[in-house]
Amino acid sequence: MRRLQEAEERRRKKEGGGSAAERRAAAMQKRGAPDTGERVGFFGRIRNYLHEVRVELRKVTWPTRDQMVAFTGVTLITTIALTGIIFGFDVLAKESVLWLVGQRG
Repeated sequence: MRRLQEAEERRRKKEGGGSAAERRAAAMQKRGAPDTGERVGFFGRIRNYLHEVRVELRKVTWPTRDQMVAFTGVTLITTIALTGIIFGFDVLAKESVLWLVGQRG
């Protein structure tokens, strides 16, 4: 969405569009925000934010139960494998340092 807005702003700049404030006002009107000239209060902004979150979450394509089980399995297996690899590197590094210290001491 941000990329689209940036592209639109670049296009308007090339065409000699209005100031940044005018572009923001036009964007607000496109979104359907009322232009009453009054500032929205704190709780009004929170309510608006929660409404926008709900609208965006309705657009999400949620995974099915089978997909979630598969994703969880892949995540657990990957986590266990990487934990083992890092543990092995840690033990190897510790033994290498102890061997070097033992040789010189």
